[in-house]
Amino acid sequence: MKERLGQYINKLMVRDHYNQSALARELGISRQMLSNIVLDQKEVSLPLSLKIESLFSLPEGTILRIQNDYKIHQYKEQLRKDLFEKLMQAHAFWSYSEVTLKTLPDELLIEKVFVHLDMADIDKLFELFPKKFVQKVWRENMAVQGEYLFDLNVMIALYFFHIRKPEAYLRRQEMLHLKKLTRTL
Repeated sequence: MKERLGQYINKLMVRDHYNQSALARELGISRQMLSNIVLDQKEVSLPLSLKIESLFSLPEGTILRIQNDYKIHQYKEQLRKDLFEKLMQAHAFWSYSEVTLKTLPDELLIEKVFVHLDMADIDKLFELFPKKFVQKVWRENMAVQGEYLFDLNVMIALYFFHIRKPEAYLRRQEMLHLKKLTRTL
């Protein structure tokens, strides 16, 4: 879990022996505003982040980076939760004994979103994961399934990965996969 900005500021306060009143006074803000920042109920502005960094001798950009990293983490967690809930409503995991948000592997999430959800939801995969990872999962888990998902894979190849001649690409992936399987037997 990413560290929240409030936790980080608390650590700095303990390290340098500040209470909230003293730190607020030093930063030129109200104690209530500092309390809201520490509780992650208020974001830190650029000027205030520079003051905090100066006071605690932090590298420039540290405060905003922590704040933004946590916001990104929260956004991605919510996105993942939303996709999982839609997949549960679509009964995408009917053949699995028990799947939870915490136990769901990224690869399975990607595959199930491609198969069971709509284009807008598939687009969200590219906010959650790097495009190369999504394409790798698709290529290794779906593009090799032959006729079973052929039409869907053609659409995915064209729309999401801009693959020219998707039919030939899919047949080639299937052949490579079969060769790989026969070598391991």
